[in-house]
Amino acid sequence: MKKTVNPFRITTLADELDLYFSECSRWFEENSHHIARGFLGIVATLILFLLMLFLLRKVAVPLLARKKPSVAETVRTISVHLSLLVLWTGLSGSVDLMNLPNHVDLVMDKIFCALLVFTALALVLHGVRCVAEILSERLRKKDSENKLLLDLFHSLIKLVAWSLAVFFILQNVFMMNVTHLLVSAGVLGLAIAFAAQNTVANLFGAFSILGCKLFKVGDWIRVDKSEGIVERIGFRSVRLRAFEGRLIDIPNRIIADSQLENYSNREFWREHFCFGLIYQTSPEKIEQARHILEEIGRDLADDMAPGKSVRFSFLQFDASSLNVDGYVWFRISDWFTMRSSRSRFNGEVLRRFNEAGLEFAYPTSTIFLQEEAAEQPLPIPHDQQ
Repeated sequence: MKKTVNPFRITTLADELDLYFSECSRWFEENSHHIARGFLGIVATLILFLLMLFLLRKVAVPLLARKKPSVAETVRTISVHLSLLVLWTGLSGSVDLMNLPNHVDLVMDKIFCALLVFTALALVLHGVRCVAEILSERLRKKDSENKLLLDLFHSLIKLVAWSLAVFFILQNVFMMNVTHLLVSAGVLGLAIAFAAQNTVANLFGAFSILGCKLFKVGDWIRVDKSEGIVERIGFRSVRLRAFEGRLIDIPNRIIADSQLENYSNREFWREHFCFGLIYQTSPEKIEQARHILEEIGRDLADDMAPGKSVRFSFLQFDASSLNVDGYVWFRISDWFTMRSSRSRFNGEVLRRFNEAGLEFAYPTSTIFLQEEAAEQPLPIPHDQQ
């Protein structure tokens, strides 16, 4: 079906275009000197922007790089933000000089206001990041967990700063009711938090681990049935390397709610020893075994915990051995140190017991057989014969 064209509509549109162009022409004629001043301001602003960027990057940065490289890198990075602040401010003033219509002038003011806010925010956040990097470099030498906590706070500061900037622009530039947005954001946040409650719990678990300093990277810990060396502490989980080589990833919320044992924080490690000697051992040999064990503890003083003496006693008649029982407190720094100390102690016990002729007992059973006499027939009474 052929579409009909309304000639009167075309005529009306042409009249509106003629009216619009005539008004624009009249405005240009009336404000030609304002427009000229505005263009001069734009040109001057662009020149100032390029000059400032050149001075900061090509003059200031090389001079500072000779003495303070870190400061020079900071100046090089913020040079763009500083130059942009000058650019947006100069362009906003130049546009005001043009004496634009009210609705156009209002739109341009809002655009430049938003650009200034975001540029200033980026400049502030970069300053915060530079401070965080300096602190991180210092804390890295002391404690990697402090660096992780600092990174977490840095991320939260960035999130809060960007949120405030967005709400400020929405309220002051676009004249929106931020109160309604905050209420909606609160309801949405509750819904998201409920849906991602495990993630939130892991985040708070990370705060608990880092804030209370329960352990650090390199520590030997045990959580429930998982045991190993801590390789990484993250915002979601803690990574352990088990002694058999397995990689264990435990969520922070589980660590916060579970019983945790940090072996690396022990000042000493108490080990129970029970040495069984054969039943043929004399009382004098038992006493000699006791003295040998205590002497080994004194000779291996570097492996023993300070202030803890080694004591052994003859405590039990076992089923197949005479038991000399006691406790040894080892000095411990890590899992391998503990095993090495225990190995040295056991080696000395074996060597000195062999030299003293002391024999270790092992489970034995002795069976005694008694041979009974053959049964004799009962005698027959005389009256029955």
